[in-house]
Amino acid sequence: MIVDTKGIYVFPVEVHRIVLDIDHQAIADYTLEHRETWPGYTTYHDQKLNDQWKARLPDREKLESCMIEAGNEYCKRTKRPLFNEYGGGHWLFYWVSVYDEGDQHDSHNHPNSLIAGTYYTNIGKGSSALTLEAPWKNHIMHDQFMNRQMTHPIQPNTGDMYLWPAWLDHRVQKQKASDKKRIAISFNLDYKKYHD
Repeated sequence: MIVDTKGIYVFPVEVHRIVLDIDHQAIADYTLEHRETWPGYTTYHDQKLNDQWKARLPDREKLESCMIEAGNEYCKRTKRPLFNEYGGGHWLFYWVSVYDEGDQHDSHNHPNSLIAGTYYTNIGKGSSALTLEAPWKNHIMHDQFMNRQMTHPIQPNTGDMYLWPAWLDHRVQKQKASDKKRIAISFNLDYKKYHD
């Protein structure tokens, strides 16, 4: 006879949603104007192009400050040392992606980082979700019922920023027709000592 049942959730993956109060429209307009010089949908693969885009980015200081503050809050809430407590400060790298219809980003994670994140400066009806993948996806063996819980789509709004552990696989499904361009500024945060 069963006298008690209690679910205990172990090894959760914490994802944070933060809403930013910065000039989303100015950032989006500037990015779309700057994008006319890009060969692809992202500045990630070209450091010079990325630096040119960042040079006059509206609200740049506020955005960077928000990324670092959100990263420290993530560390605090997940019981990791704060950046100034471990490794002599933070290391931050970020880039932008503008998704046209048909663009997508396959499953990946962010190696050599502690925290990954994305800020959405422009999202429209039909913009693709951020899809997070279960970290145990390669270990389910014959438990096929778990296939139903292998992904978690997040539909962002303009102004949202999401943070998660950099080792968590994620992807962006193929972009459909939308009334606005999907503009995402993604970033990596880590302890500075690992990047000196």
